[in-house]
Amino acid sequence: LIGSEKARISNLIGDMALRKRSTLLTSLLLVFSSFAALKGFVPTPEPSSAPALRASTAAAVAAASTALPAGAADEYLNYNMTGEYTPFMIIGYFGLTTFLTAFAFGSYLILTKLKII
Repeated sequence: LIGSEKARISNLIGDMALRKRSTLLTSLLLVFSSFAALKGFVPTPEPSSAPALRASTAAAVAAASTALPAGAADEYLNYNMTGEYTPFMIIGYFGLTTFLTAFAFGSYLILTKLKII
């Protein structure tokens, strides 16, 4: 009975040492990651005495008042990436998924007949 209690106390002390090391490792990892995260931020720019890159009000009015002649008539461009469904998209979707499903099944059938999978 005394030997088993010694073993139990020895295991308990070993577990406490492991917990202490685990806490130390976690703390070191937390400190290291904090310093790494702080290095990722860029300091704010210092205010400079350089002139702002904004045009004056008079220049803006002068530029807006000159009308540019129209170069070409506006035409509707068939741009089908705006979310509307077109027959081409519907046929392409079902055609492609059907073909790829048949290809996958055919590949599976051939590989199982050859006993590769």
